[in-house]
Amino acid sequence: MEISEEVVDGIRELVTIGVGQSAGLLNDLTSAHVTLTVPEIRIFENPHENLSVFRSLGTDEQTLSQVSLSFSGQGEGSISLIFPDKSAINLIILLTGEEGSPDEMDVLRVETLLEVGNIIISSVMSAFSLLSSRRLTYRTPIYRVVTPAVTTFTGTGNEVGILARSTFELRSIEIEGFILCMLSPAAFEALKASILEVMERGL
Repeated sequence: MEISEEVVDGIRELVTIGVGQSAGLLNDLTSAHVTLTVPEIRIFENPHENLSVFRSLGTDEQTLSQVSLSFSGQGEGSISLIFPDKSAINLIILLTGEEGSPDEMDVLRVETLLEVGNIIISSVMSAFSLLSSRRLTYRTPIYRVVTPAVTTFTGTGNEVGILARSTFELRSIEIEGFILCMLSPAAFEALKASILEVMERGL
């Protein structure tokens, strides 16, 4: 897929704005300073590229924790917050201070990641909405354990994927996560057009 650097930079800036907004909310949640950065982003069209794209951003883990939110209306797609297994556990311990049995950690994982995922996903979607007045209908966020090779990227098979590696720094500990946005071709073209229009206006 040929995508101009202007569009890639625009998407990266929107994601950065979103995670920046969510950092302030997470500061309030944790009563600690949280820093979120987006050092890398990949855009891909072929669903068979998913595993190589994921590994190019630095994870070979077999299981991942995913909080995803689907939307429809004047734009179709989904957005997810994804953590490798070790990062998910470390984040839960940092946020809750709990280190329980595996069963207890499973319950904490779902509750904690749903809360964190809802904050970050909502903030990123809010940033994307700066360029669009489209009305969207959101479904309830869901949590699941997935693999990078299969479940994480399933859809109709023709979506455009935007995968951003994000780094969380909390109490001097870095935790890696990923933000995955899957858009229908029409929704992605509308996003591209909006970014290019803003660039042309010099805003």
